[in-house]
Amino acid sequence: MEEWHRRSVLATGAALSVGGLASIGVGASETDDLPNPELDPNPEMADEDWASYRGDAGHARFIPDGYEFDGDLEAAWTVDHDGSVAVADDTVYTTTADGVVALDAADGSLVWENTDVDAGDPAVAGEMVYLNGGDIVAIDREDGSVRWESDLDPGERTSSHTVAYDGVFVVVDGTLYALEADDGSVRWQRDTAVVESRNGDEQESEFTPGPAAMNGVVYAETQYGVLAFDPATGETIWQTWHWTGGDALYATETAVLADLPGEELPFYDAQTGSGLGLVGPYSTGTLGNESVLSAGDYGYGSTSIHGDEYDWELDVTYTYGQAVISGETVYVYFWADAHNYGDRDYDQKLVALDKRDGSEKWTLSKDDAPVGHIRAISGETIYVDHDGELVALREETDADEDGADEDGANGDDEQDDGTEDGDADESDDSDSDDDGRGDADDDGSSGDENTSDNESSNDGGADDESSTDDSADDGSRNESGSSDDGNAGSDDDGSLEDDGDAGSDGENTGTADETENETTDGGDGDDGEDGDDGADDGVPGFTTGTGLVSGALGLEWLRRRVDADEPAE
Repeated sequence: MEEWHRRSVLATGAALSVGGLASIGVGASETDDLPNPELDPNPEMADEDWASYRGDAGHARFIPDGYEFDGDLEAAWTVDHDGSVAVADDTVYTTTADGVVALDAADGSLVWENTDVDAGDPAVAGEMVYLNGGDIVAIDREDGSVRWESDLDPGERTSSHTVAYDGVFVVVDGTLYALEADDGSVRWQRDTAVVESRNGDEQESEFTPGPAAMNGVVYAETQYGVLAFDPATGETIWQTWHWTGGDALYATETAVLADLPGEELPFYDAQTGSGLGLVGPYSTGTLGNESVLSAGDYGYGSTSIHGDEYDWELDVTYTYGQAVISGETVYVYFWADAHNYGDRDYDQKLVALDKRDGSEKWTLSKDDAPVGHIRAISGETIYVDHDGELVALREETDADEDGADEDGANGDDEQDDGTEDGDADESDDSDSDDDGRGDADDDGSSGDENTSDNESSNDGGADDESSTDDSADDGSRNESGSSDDGNAGSDDDGSLEDDGDAGSDGENTGTADETENETTDGGDGDDGEDGDDGADDGVPGFTTGTGLVSGALGLEWLRRRVDADEPAE
């Protein structure tokens, strides 16, 4: 881990627990213990990769332990929305020309829409989504209703905001406000700040847009410098001077980057405010714990925050792209605004680079897939802007291929033949007893491969062909799949199967000759578990009409029946 260069008080002062700062009353904060990288801005969102419109409260487009994509990506779904994106609890929040929408992350279907809110840059925390534009607006995550709206009466549209430490921090008409996240009331405000210049002169000025939060503090910028504030009281923790104000700040546990006009941008130690270096002015705003990514007219590269382990540069000219650092990889959609005279032509390509040395892992051209500028990365999905549309890109999965080739064929066999003997029976029984029930208990998916079989057999494959469009039209996808099962199966493998129907489809995996009792048992709707029992009672090859094929098969069936009747743990 990088050396923190913390203040000496961190070695002696008692560290605040995660989330502890949020419970400290105004005026009671122990500022000597700040900054503290152990203080998560939003602990309840710690498991989310992209809960705010630029990733998290630091706005750094950085996911420390993100998923590693292999480059074999395809469009899982596409919607005609072009706003910034936040993702939380398998729901995508974004904005449209008409308002704010929540989409099911599994298939892009509409969960809710609010056409009365003219705002953008969604940030999710707790039970609400916070947006800026005019006044700050907080809307309910469940139904999109407005919970509160600030009364700051901005003279112009508000700048980007950050949600952290139970507060919403935003600059409006030069004033830095800290609002209470639960009701929008003003916790504190700072109209101006004084920064001491390098020659000892004190410079007072208003704030410029774009605060960020990390390490238990809020970072904000004036015309003459960057400051770190106690989010509970507004007390200054440290300040550092620079020559002109900018448009935004980006923060991680180790560094703060100032997005300034000019030829070079400074970045600072997040704990002390001391200067660490300069980077190129283009494609900025991507900052990790180890490095800063940026571009100039004659190269695109990485600058180490400490040392030189992450220093590298691509030999490209007039090529830009705002990246995301996820895990060990840099993902960036490159575009060139003029001729590229370097060795690598990355114009209109989604590229994965090793974050340590910049070596290419894979590329995906716009000619081959609907790629574009990255709006978010969450779990196993990359959300991109492709010609004004929001596209969810996911890797092809074995379940998708099996559902189209193998499982679909098996489903047709069961539909046509009713019952099968020999090896076919053993395969079907094994899948039902071992895989189907295990998957249902673990993640609610009831096994996507088996679900594909069942849907093909019972529904004629209609779900496979129309799940996305139909769910978007009538909302049924959200009522069944999202609410009941949490879309665990869809999120895991990128499938658009409706998990909400998996249990009901699983109820009918047996033959058409199932008894009335078996049908009743399968109809309990217990996410496919009872459906599996129903399927066991109607074992292929052992129905009233056919009897036992042979003594050996009968014994084998009885053994399996005893196993199936064992009480579930």
